[in-house]
Order: sequence, then C-alpha cells, then structure tokens
Amino acid sequence: MKQRPRIYYSETDKALMWDRWQKGDSLHKIADLFDRSHSSIAGILSRTGGIRPPQRKRSRIALTVPRQH
Repeated sequence: MKQRPRIYYSETDKALMWDRWQKGDSLHKIADLFDRSHSSIAGILSRTGGIRPPQRKRSRIALTVPRQH
C-alpha cells in the first residue's frame, strides 16, 4: 500500500468536519468527504475531546503598531 502525501486541512475544512460531527455523522462518513481514513479525522476531533473549540480571534491591541515617541 502506497503512503499518501500529508494533507493540511484549512479552517473551512475543519469547520465542515465539526459541523458534520455535531450532526451525528460517523468518522468514516466525514473521512469519505476528504478521501481519507477515519484516523486522520479522529486526530483533529479528539484534540479537544470532541467539543468544537471556540473561534480564534486576536486582541485589538495585538494588531496595533506601537507608537514611537
């Protein structure tokens, strides 16, 4: 069996995974969408214990350029 190249899931892909998981789809069904095995999906969903993590956002302060005097 030939090893497949590594896939890096985009945030959109991960959101789709979480949506399908919350609707009750199995790991096998979700993995079929990406033409992967269920173990590649399980790793993403199990990192947070099967609970969707909150959407990441940055603080306004982190995005500002410090003023120079």
